[in-house]
Amino acid sequence: MAEINDQGNVQARCPGCRGALSSFEWRTATGIHGTVRASSFKHRYWNDAKLDYRLFRCAGCGRGGIGVIAYGGDSNFPGSYRELYDFYPEVRDRLQLPKDVPKGIGKEFREGEKCLESGTIRAAAGMFRSVLDKTLRANGYKLKNGTTLEQQIDMAADDGVITAARRRRAHEEIRVLGNDVLHDEWQEIAIEDVEAARHYAQRVLEDFYDDRQSVLKLLREAGRVPDEDKQPPAAAT
Repeated sequence: MAEINDQGNVQARCPGCRGALSSFEWRTATGIHGTVRASSFKHRYWNDAKLDYRLFRCAGCGRGGIGVIAYGGDSNFPGSYRELYDFYPEVRDRLQLPKDVPKGIGKEFREGEKCLESGTIRAAAGMFRSVLDKTLRANGYKLKNGTTLEQQIDMAADDGVITAARRRRAHEEIRVLGNDVLHDEWQEIAIEDVEAARHYAQRVLEDFYDDRQSVLKLLREAGRVPDEDKQPPAAAT
């Protein structure tokens, strides 16, 4: 979570630096980047507080940012005391994915992370369920008889591709949560639950793609047809 220091600079994870913790600076040697002062503001504790919408720049990649900051005790920013209300853009740490994860599934996972970062919690839950669904499809578990996601998870465990513990987590932390979003009435979802879905979706991707050749051998022995073994559609004549 973004924090402001005594110099008025903001420490936050920068999307332009691939999620690395960076310092966002509000000025250069020649001047400030820009600010808008709220015309009226009353802080809950400080009688002399001001509220600024202030521009920042990442010291690493140069990406811009904006912070909403209350400060007081001095007429000039950053003041003797200060409080950061909001900062944009900020990302969370990005979980590492195996290099063999298909491009589309990897993008789906990253989109789920972006939803989580932006506070769209239910959308993030749906995205991580979609990652699980597409991973099982890509590995031959979506059969023509209309197998459900629940059945696909169980088949992957029966084949030994995922462990019994991972089967339980895939059901409880990813599938059920995603189903609540897709099929049930609207209800608020705890961010901790979606963090767990993100964590176990990454673990499932590791199960399938961290040692891809070994997994392909298991799949073929079980009679599954992963995407690598599917024939491309014939070209139209």
